[in-house]
Amino acid sequence: MKTKEEARANLETSLTYVQDRYRKGVEKADWQSKAASDAAEKNYADGVGKAVANKTRQAGVKKVSNADWQSLASEKGGAVIADRMRGALDKQAANWSPIYDAVASAVDRLPARGIDFRANITARLLPVVEAEKRAAGKL
Repeated sequence: MKTKEEARANLETSLTYVQDRYRKGVEKADWQSKAASDAAEKNYADGVGKAVANKTRQAGVKKVSNADWQSLASEKGGAVIADRMRGALDKQAANWSPIYDAVASAVDRLPARGIDFRANITARLLPVVEAEKRAAGKL
């Protein structure tokens, strides 16, 4: 298992190439097709009833072409993402460190694997997920 220091070093190293990777991802993305889909509209309807009733999100999505979205996302997002990540390193470490410690501690206490996948899920996976959720204040 990686140490917190190794994980942070890996994150810091990624800052040198994240901007280019982000731009390349934006160039390949087909934002409008999925965002304007019925499935996306249903998910949105569950969370924002009034906007769904008026279909304002779907209408707005259809007004923006992929080329326009890609251009703006690449120019604005690509230019700032590495700097924002760099600026958030200490906050990320402070927020993530207790969760990492809880998960690492849970992993250290896991019983050996068995041949029954269901038993492994119960005995090995659930304690790790519960430790993460508890440390994150979500359990």
